[in-house]
Amino acid sequence: MEQPLEAAAPGPLDLAALVEEHGDHLLRLCTLYLGEQSQAEDAVQDTFLRALQAWPKFRGESTVETWLVRIAINVCKNQLKSPWRTRRAPAEALEGLRTESPEPEDDTLVKAVQALPPKYREVVILYYYQEWRAWEIAQRLHIPVSTVTVRLSRARGMLKEKLKGWYYDGEE
Repeated sequence: MEQPLEAAAPGPLDLAALVEEHGDHLLRLCTLYLGEQSQAEDAVQDTFLRALQAWPKFRGESTVETWLVRIAINVCKNQLKSPWRTRRAPAEALEGLRTESPEPEDDTLVKAVQALPPKYREVVILYYYQEWRAWEIAQRLHIPVSTVTVRLSRARGMLKEKLKGWYYDGEE
């Protein structure tokens, strides 16, 4: 288990080690949050840049992983609110421009998760993909545990409805 960085915070930041240890994890998180690999890569780079800039102020009140995930989520939220994102052509409009490629993987579940409202998507990603417990999510998002469990329950209901016939057979 990772140690809080209370003693390490004042020292120099080993960015290469940080990227090596947390880069893939953050890329998966950002890809799930944003839905596009290239935007996720930009978000991860921005996350590490912000972490590098904020390192001298890091107080070690959480693990480095928790701190980086929080930065990454904030970066993703900012990207989703960006005017650039809202004014660009949707991916579906570009489908006709693609060249022939191998059969894509079934991304029904990923698209269903990405279509959830942000507050539900966030807890689903952290619970199922990051494998955090409800109390860990609550602590890191600064919300009560009961709010996390309610959001998870509502998100499951939304996903069950969206995935009826794909995963669920429609029976209760």
